[in-house]
Amino acid sequence: MSTLKSIHARVVAAQESPDAIPLTLRPGDVVHVRQAHPDRTGYVWVEDGQLSAGWVPMDLIDTHSGRTKAKAEYCSAELSVQPGDSVRLIWEDPAHGACWCEDRHSERGWVRNECLQFEEAEG
Repeated sequence: MSTLKSIHARVVAAQESPDAIPLTLRPGDVVHVRQAHPDRTGYVWVEDGQLSAGWVPMDLIDTHSGRTKAKAEYCSAELSVQPGDSVRLIWEDPAHGACWCEDRHSERGWVRNECLQFEEAEG
């Protein structure tokens, strides 16, 4: 039987979460793509037509079916972090250069890999 080890990372660069209610998508959800991210290639601002919006990888959006729809499950929540913070890594998305993390207040969201310094797992 193996023991799961917690993996942590230290924040080395600040990241601010967008001032929006995070978007939670399921495959087939109709969305509205607004603009490309100013400094993250492949990310676009997506709205659900209600209250939620956020940055979503463009490869998760189907623009060829007549209506713009989500191709996969995704949550756009991002964590606001500052240098020196420590976060617990829950899931890494190497295709999009980010990790789903939990901060010391149990808040969860994406943190860009370039904001993180990965630490060795403690046994």
